[in-house]
This record gives sequence, structure tokens and C-alpha cells, in this order.
Amino acid sequence: MIRNATMSDARAILTLVNRNAREGLMLPKSPYAVYQAIPNFVVWEEDGAVAGCCRLAVVWNDLAEIASLAVRAEYRGRGIGRALVQSLSRRAADLKLKRLFTLTYQAGFFQKCGWSEVPRASLPHKVFGECLNCPKVDCCDERAFIWDVKAL
Repeated sequence: MIRNATMSDARAILTLVNRNAREGLMLPKSPYAVYQAIPNFVVWEEDGAVAGCCRLAVVWNDLAEIASLAVRAEYRGRGIGRALVQSLSRRAADLKLKRLFTLTYQAGFFQKCGWSEVPRASLPHKVFGECLNCPKVDCCDERAFIWDVKAL
């Protein structure tokens, strides 16, 4: 079941994201970054535990990022990631956002979901605010994808 995250989910989200980061699937997050972003997270809860998470980060009046998408290994392949992204895409539509983007190592997932790959340099500079704190700031190897919210 998808629901909005609460502060009591923060530790599970942090563990999930950083476990996926150790597998090379995404970049790690600090506890502060997760706590600060809790109002923007949704989680997939199953059997009383967080099995997946995803965050919507509004960047500008017409643009937001789908970020911190992570699913526990034993739950992968069941459509949880897609459902989390679709849930936040609906939230973006409710907010009247026009486009979503993501920076990801999971290009195949976003391609299967119908997102369009774009050159990272084509994104507005304001989307790279978090990148300044990333250890890979000078050698980023994430790929950029865009989704037209009207395509829902």
C-alpha cells in the first residue's frame, strides 16, 4: 500500500536508500537530508514495514524531481517502483506541474516507464542544487530523464 511518509518512517527510508546506494543503484543520503524531505516522500508499506520509497522535490513553478526511488531487494520486480513513481506523478499533476525529471543510474527502469532521456546539460541549472554536496559533483555518471506530466 502506498501512503505518505511520516517521521517514524525516516530511519527505514534512510536504511533503504543507503542499502541501495551500497549496491550502486543510487547515491547515498544523510539522515538530515531524509528528515528534511519526509513531507515529500511516499512509501510502499507491506506487512508493517517500508518496502519502497520515493520523493517528489519541487524545483520551480513547473518542474519537480522524482528522487530517492528505492525498493527492498526482495520486493523488486513486483511493480512497486512504478507504482511509487505513478503516485508522485499524480501528485505533480495535482500541483499543476508540467514536467518531472530524474537523475538516475536506473535508465532501463525509466525507459520502460516511458520517460525520455535528455542530455543532463539540457536541464536548468537550478536542478543541480543538491549536486554541490555530492562526492561525484565533478564526475557525475547519472543519466537524466524527463516526463511530461500531461501524459498521465
